[in-house]
Amino acid sequence: MSATKGPSAFVSDAYGLGQGKNVVGFYQKWADDYDNQMLEVDYVAPTVIAQLLCEHVPDKSAEILDVGCGTGLTCRLLADRGYYSLDGIDLSPDMIRVASGQGIYRDLIVGDVDRTIERDADSYDAVISSGTFTHGHVGPEPFDDIFRILRPGGIFACTVHRDLWELKGFKDKFESLVAAEICQCLQQKKGKYYDTENIDGWFCVYQKLS
Repeated sequence: MSATKGPSAFVSDAYGLGQGKNVVGFYQKWADDYDNQMLEVDYVAPTVIAQLLCEHVPDKSAEILDVGCGTGLTCRLLADRGYYSLDGIDLSPDMIRVASGQGIYRDLIVGDVDRTIERDADSYDAVISSGTFTHGHVGPEPFDDIFRILRPGGIFACTVHRDLWELKGFKDKFESLVAAEICQCLQQKKGKYYDTENIDGWFCVYQKLS
């Protein structure tokens, strides 16, 4: 990691990514320093998502999938609160490598959620995602698959970057899923991603109906 590039610059670079190999190559360089870099910019989104999950899924034995798990920032907080059936999926093998070293995940998958999530229907009590639905990363296309793998009554808690909420169709996608009676909105609020950066977004909690 370059000594001349600070954490804010890496956050900006991450938002400028495309998809596929570009993303994998970027996180290959960033994986080992990721946690320290995000700590320096006071990245609070994982804390908020972990808290929302705890509020809506109090059962510590709940089976939870972390989509775009990265190095495991969100699930580490859940593990600290007693949750133990934690799985993760991420496009970057290097982020998965770091996450594996945390010793908190039951299973970790290197996979592209834009294509498919290789899990059976009704596999999870909750799906979480922090920082994945953002610039240069993932759009709302995986939402159908996420609700497919959730059990009835299951919870989907995620962040969506403010700039993309309407522009990339996240708002419309959630509304269409609600209209189709796939899910219902339990909570949707704006909040800060970082305490030291002017970046915020939507924190969403939806429940699968059937």
